[in-house]
Amino acid sequence: MERVDLIINPMAGQGRLLEHLPQITRRLKEHFPSVNVLQTEAPGDGAKWVKNEGGEADLVIAAGGDGTVHELANALSLLSDRPRFAILPGGTCNDFSRAIGMEQDIPAALDQILQGRERKVDVGVVDEERFFLNFWGIGLITQVSAQIDSKNKERYGRLAYYLSAVQNLLDPRPFHLSINWDDGSFEGEAAMLLAGNGSYIGGMQGFFPHSRLDDGQLDVLVVKEASLDSLWSMLTSHVTREWPKSDDLLYFHTRRFSIQAEPAQSIDCDGEKDGFTPSEIRSLSGHLTILTGENRTDKPK
Repeated sequence: MERVDLIINPMAGQGRLLEHLPQITRRLKEHFPSVNVLQTEAPGDGAKWVKNEGGEADLVIAAGGDGTVHELANALSLLSDRPRFAILPGGTCNDFSRAIGMEQDIPAALDQILQGRERKVDVGVVDEERFFLNFWGIGLITQVSAQIDSKNKERYGRLAYYLSAVQNLLDPRPFHLSINWDDGSFEGEAAMLLAGNGSYIGGMQGFFPHSRLDDGQLDVLVVKEASLDSLWSMLTSHVTREWPKSDDLLYFHTRRFSIQAEPAQSIDCDGEKDGFTPSEIRSLSGHLTILTGENRTDKPK
C-alpha cells in the first residue's frame, strides 16, 4: 500500500485520540510512503474527503467513535473503486471495532492495523441509499438513544445505554409491525426491531451471539413485547452463546426484508437517526475490505 488517509474526529473520547496523534502519525509514516491526516471540524467533513479523495487512497483509517465509522463507511460504500478500511476506536462503545476484533487500546489497535490482516465484510443497505456496518433498528432502540444525554454518555459510557434501556422497559411504546423476508413474514404488535450485521450494540454482544460479518445475511430480532423476560434472554445469550429465547422474541436471518410500521417509526442506523419507516433492507455481500484485529469474534451459525 502506498497512500493512507487518516481521518480523525478530535472530539471523540474526550480528545484522547489527539493525545496519541503524534505517535500514530509517526508510525504510519514509518510504514507507508504517503500519509494524509484530516482532523474533522463538523459532521460530514470526513465523508466529503472520502468522496473527493478516497478513490486515490489505498487505505482509509477512521479514528473516532461509532458515528465517525458510520459516516466514513457510508462514503466508502458509494465508491466504485473502494480502498481498504480500518478503525482506530476512540468513542464510547466502539461497536463495530469490537465486532472485527480490534483492541480498544489505541496503540494496540494501531499495531493490528499495521499487521494488515484483511477481510471482506458485508454491508447493510437501506432503500438503496444508506449503508450500515453494525445495525439498523426501530422502536425501543431509538428511544434508548434519544434519552442518553451526551454528557452522561461520556461520563458513564456503556452503563448509560443499559440504564436507559431498563428505564424504557417501564414505559414501552408498542407499534404495529408488518415484515416480509426471504422465506417468512410477521404481522403484529412489536416494541423493537433490530437488524444486525455486526454483533455488538451499546458495547454488548448479547443480541446476536452467533452473528457473522461475511455470510451475506442479516440477523433480525423482533421484540414483540418489551419485558424483563425478553431483556434477560438477550443478556444471557451473551454468556451462553445460545439464541435469545422467549415467547416475546422472534429471531431469523435473511438476505433482505421489507417493513411497514403504524405509526411510522423513527430509524436508528448505527446509532445515527435516519428518517422513518417504511424501509427495504438488504445485505451487500463482501462490499468492503476491512483490516481486522487478531481474533475473529463472530462465530459460524
